[in-house]
Amino acid sequence: MEYFVLKNQQGNPALQTAPLFGKLDVRKLTRKAYKELPKYLLLEMKTGVDIFYPDIITEPLLLVSKEVLDVFQMYDSTLPFLFVVLFDVSKEESRPYYLPVVTEGDEKCREPIYRIRNRERWEIRIRLDVAESLLWRNASGFELVRCI
Repeated sequence: MEYFVLKNQQGNPALQTAPLFGKLDVRKLTRKAYKELPKYLLLEMKTGVDIFYPDIITEPLLLVSKEVLDVFQMYDSTLPFLFVVLFDVSKEESRPYYLPVVTEGDEKCREPIYRIRNRERWEIRIRLDVAESLLWRNASGFELVRCI
């Protein structure tokens, strides 16, 4: 089966979030330990003039819209997630997102959505059928790079 790396789309105005230190223990973003984390998280963001709220954000965490979460859960019905609210105090704006707790895998992983350690950061990989579903539904803010 063919897989793609899910990345933030180049050229979109980026959302800048406050540092995660002290707010979320990212080491617990695993299927075994995620229940030790709070069920929701409030993250401050800074938005510019031309802000774009994409359906998929891959940095600093994988954050997805409700529509994308629904697609992910079609392919992995056991996919746990945390609710995240991104808010900009100065503009008095907020946006809901979901943080899926995807399986950690390796090059041999065959899960529909998983993450793999690539050098010093996590890389999100999705199967071809998941990618097609996202494209079919016009999900925004991401690029796909074929895994070799």
